[in-house]
Amino acid sequence: MTLSLNTLFFIGIGYLLLLFAIAYATERQLLPSRLVNHPSVYVLSLGVYASGFAVYGAVGFAERYGYSFLNYYIGISAALILLPILLAPLHQICKSYRLNSLADLLSFRFRSSWAGSLATLFLALAVWPLLAIQIKIVSESTLILSAGDALMGDQPHFKNLTALLFCVVITIFTILFGSRNLASKDSHRGLVVALAFESIIKMLAIVLVGIVAVVSVFGSFDGLQEWLNSNPDVLRELSAPQSGDTNRLMLIMFFAASVCMPHVFHMLFAENPSRQNLVTASWGLPLFLLVISLPVLPILWAGKASGLTIATDYFALGLSLNIENIWLTTLIYLGGLSAASGAIIVTTLALASMSLNHLVLPILRPKGRNVDIYRWLLMTRQLLICAIILIGFIFYELIGDTQTLTNLTVASAGGCLQFLPGVLAVLYWPRANRNGFICGLTAGFIVWALGLLIPMFTNEHPAYLEKLYINSLDRDLFWVVVASVSLGVNSAFFIIVSIFSETSDEERSAAEACTLDDLNRPSRHTLNLQSAGEIRQRLQEALGDHAAEQEFRRALDELQLNELETRPYALRRIRDRIEINLSSLVGPSSARRVIDRVLPYTDSVLGSSEDITYIEERLERYQTNLTGLAADLDSLRRYHRQTLEDLPIGVCALGRDQEILLWNMSMADITAIKSSDVTGSRLSGISAPWANCLISFLASSDLHRSKFCLETEKGLRWLNLHRTESQMWGRDELIVVVEDITDTQLLEHELTHQERLASIGRLAAGVAHEIGNPVTGIACLAQNLRYETENPDTLETASQIVKQTQRISSIVHSLVNFAHTGREAPSQATEAVNIRNCVSEAIQLLSLDNEARQIHYNNNCPVDIAVQGDTQRLMQVFINLLSNARDASSDNAIITINAQSDTPNARITVTDHGTGIDQKLQDRIFEPFFTTKDPGKGTGLGLALVYNIINDLGGEISIESPVPEFGSYGTRIHIRLTLNDTESN
Repeated sequence: MTLSLNTLFFIGIGYLLLLFAIAYATERQLLPSRLVNHPSVYVLSLGVYASGFAVYGAVGFAERYGYSFLNYYIGISAALILLPILLAPLHQICKSYRLNSLADLLSFRFRSSWAGSLATLFLALAVWPLLAIQIKIVSESTLILSAGDALMGDQPHFKNLTALLFCVVITIFTILFGSRNLASKDSHRGLVVALAFESIIKMLAIVLVGIVAVVSVFGSFDGLQEWLNSNPDVLRELSAPQSGDTNRLMLIMFFAASVCMPHVFHMLFAENPSRQNLVTASWGLPLFLLVISLPVLPILWAGKASGLTIATDYFALGLSLNIENIWLTTLIYLGGLSAASGAIIVTTLALASMSLNHLVLPILRPKGRNVDIYRWLLMTRQLLICAIILIGFIFYELIGDTQTLTNLTVASAGGCLQFLPGVLAVLYWPRANRNGFICGLTAGFIVWALGLLIPMFTNEHPAYLEKLYINSLDRDLFWVVVASVSLGVNSAFFIIVSIFSETSDEERSAAEACTLDDLNRPSRHTLNLQSAGEIRQRLQEALGDHAAEQEFRRALDELQLNELETRPYALRRIRDRIEINLSSLVGPSSARRVIDRVLPYTDSVLGSSEDITYIEERLERYQTNLTGLAADLDSLRRYHRQTLEDLPIGVCALGRDQEILLWNMSMADITAIKSSDVTGSRLSGISAPWANCLISFLASSDLHRSKFCLETEKGLRWLNLHRTESQMWGRDELIVVVEDITDTQLLEHELTHQERLASIGRLAAGVAHEIGNPVTGIACLAQNLRYETENPDTLETASQIVKQTQRISSIVHSLVNFAHTGREAPSQATEAVNIRNCVSEAIQLLSLDNEARQIHYNNNCPVDIAVQGDTQRLMQVFINLLSNARDASSDNAIITINAQSDTPNARITVTDHGTGIDQKLQDRIFEPFFTTKDPGKGTGLGLALVYNIINDLGGEISIESPVPEFGSYGTRIHIRLTLNDTESN
């Protein structure tokens, strides 16, 4: 039974279109998310490891190496068993730093573009035999189905044409699957679902062929057992021990291939969003591989029992043709096509990404701000996909039929084996450096190329390599010699060169980032930036306007920051995040070069200071992953941190560049500045009074400063300041302790004030006694004068003298009361006081001072407004207010007194055109002994008495300066008093 080439072509195209439709529906969210995101989908997608070799070549592999063929399946299963110490840490590193390929990982760890470039080049050499296997499988299986036993004939032209057609079709589908757009995180969910579907197809195909082969050839499994019993040599050959280190080395090779092959690495790390998927895969994938490995031996035995004449690799296809079941034949053909196409698509995508990042971009990159770098990268990647598959086809053409599927598989795995020392060093050897890695990798690949790659084209046997191997092996096991020697040379050069060459600071930092605990101690650097907006402007020079805006916004969204951010810590985080994001697009080496060029760290005095803020943040995220001693140490750290936070005094830790590293809760309460708003910012970036206070203290030579007075928005604060330097190794912080003693200082001031009042009271009592007698005498003489003359002027003068002596007595009495109590004694008796008359009398008294400034007083108070009060005391209020207004005014200025009725109150204003009163002083002008006048020209008691009189009369007094209608000068005093009952009625 044969199928026409057209039929096979349409079957293949239809199947690939079905895979594409599945991928497209997934990306368009047409499939249920519960199905798409199910862990089993990811596990099945990892079945891409079982390429076309698992469908066809495994049978020939089993015939040659017996039960050792299981190493092909055990290798990746062993890697999954080592999940906690191998795959999980690698996944964490790759996700944290957006590393999507093995070349990205090695370039990041060894901080070398050469490491990435060589890794890409050598990986390409190692996987081209793998690509040739897939092309060979499709072309030869197509030839078998279309021409029967055609492999025994001479039809190279037909095979080559089939291979070329397959390469063209798979190139188109590779671009459609993974390179239609430049995904921000290089994740293709549709591709994962399509690969899961193809894994189901190839599993069904292999299992059904195995079952049908047993039933059709042996009748049943009992028949198979009888055949094995009658042919004991079959089992004896399978159980025969392999020569030398064949079995052990084969396991190591496939173990290395399971991590280092580009398509497997891509699926394990780049396409895997969650570590939990790896946990599921650690048992799910071995179960899948067990299922597809079970039919291998029954197919081998059925092919031998049937006497098939085709190559052992294609026994599954030959058996389906013998059975003459078109559906089974089509299914096994689709299984091989599915496995081969999946491996080519993922391998090519991964290799194209590596080539773009590590081969093309280091020597060729777009320039100019108007270049769309995303489009350029996309087109370049598509061209690389075409080139990689073309080279794979050329490789297939050059080797022809000289190599079996088993030989090509072993050669490819041997090439990937050379990366195993580097991968292990990423996690477990911080002293490894780029020099050792490059030397070891180059030496190993030279041996591998001389022993396995070049002989594929020349058919010359490099027998000189056998002298480097201690055991004697058959020629067809020469790959054991090459793999052993290449791995030994690789490891030796790697270790020796790393030990005897210097490891750079960059490599040490990267090694810490790759350690298993993931709790490295990053250094704190300085950026020559003032705000986050400058980052976008600088990126435009390297990425163009569109890409710069996209990457800048993406970093801000991921970090939940804004472009007005000025904190050095936040700027460092944005820079690092942009570099990490660019790594997923252009690789870590190119991303680092771009960022170091446009956003370089400046030389500073920070030295090796740790970025303590970043460490704290990472510890908070990592807390649930800590166990044992690490968890205990973290608990101790949290205890001490909370103790610092709960201290009743402010604690502030600063770097030598005055970056704020710690700002505890007491510091936040004292300054009214939240810790989250200032941590990671410069000290100069906080509000002015506090910045000036701390900066001036740090600039001085003082270690302590007591009773430092600071004027803030909430009033005066008194502080005790102390500072010290951190004595810990690797830390260069300054510790500032701030103790708020404002309450204590205010209490001291109050006690001092009370003492001053008591002294004044004693003085006032004596003065009142001494003044009282003369004043009484003056009042008696003035009263007698009214009886001794009838001159009107003299009588008026005598009356004024009597009134002023009464006023003197009232003032002295008020002063004594104020000195004893801090305010005037409350007056119980009130009377109706006419505001206009009271103001007029105060103006008249002030006018008697011929030495004072000549001022114009405008008394605009209505004649009918009377308030409840005391005439003498209100007279004292107006005299003090008008006197102060006069002192603040220039010659011939105008002072206006207004009053209006606002039932049940009267509102009075005194307005001058003077210089005004500073906003900062307005809250203090009614305090006793506070004055802005020159020494000797004021006691500071006038406005205090005014305030107490108005307050005692049940009124209110306030100040407004400057006067709004005057602009920037003038003062207006507002007084509210209760209207007299008669007036209010």
